[in-house]
Amino acid sequence: MSQAGTLNFTDGNLPGDVPTTFVTDAGTATPIAHVIDIIGGPGVTTSASGNTITINVNSIGFTWNLVTSADNTVQILAKNGYSCQGALLVTFILPLAPIFGDTFIVASTTARFQISANGGQQMRVGNIISSAGSGTCTSNTAGDFIEFVYLGSNIFQSFGPQGTVTIT
Repeated sequence: MSQAGTLNFTDGNLPGDVPTTFVTDAGTATPIAHVIDIIGGPGVTTSASGNTITINVNSIGFTWNLVTSADNTVQILAKNGYSCQGALLVTFILPLAPIFGDTFIVASTTARFQISANGGQQMRVGNIISSAGSGTCTSNTAGDFIEFVYLGSNIFQSFGPQGTVTIT
């Protein structure tokens, strides 16, 4: 899993001219001549000194979390993976305000899991889709694994489930 970024060289002069200014922003500035605009994301920092530009990228990929039923209900966060441990069912809630492309993974290490929807959200595994707003995705045995990606329109699509999960 990698994080995409953009490096824009904007110059209105001759080819090969070196930009003379370095700025960073959230990607909202209007490009101007002789400016290098570094557009990153979470975990991306930049700095400049003289003719040297440094780009640091941290936290690429997923943040993994060990969870148990003692954690009560776990609110799922994008770009997070969850390893369910213990003897009792671990309960999850889908992200409240997902953004297109948000991805998460839930793996049943020793404990089973159940993922519940919010509002009109639905989970799709293959051609099976959960009930809008009240649907669940439940693992049946230790070792089950599922990854969901938010595709918009309140749909979370599964990619590559391992084991057996039940969609209601």
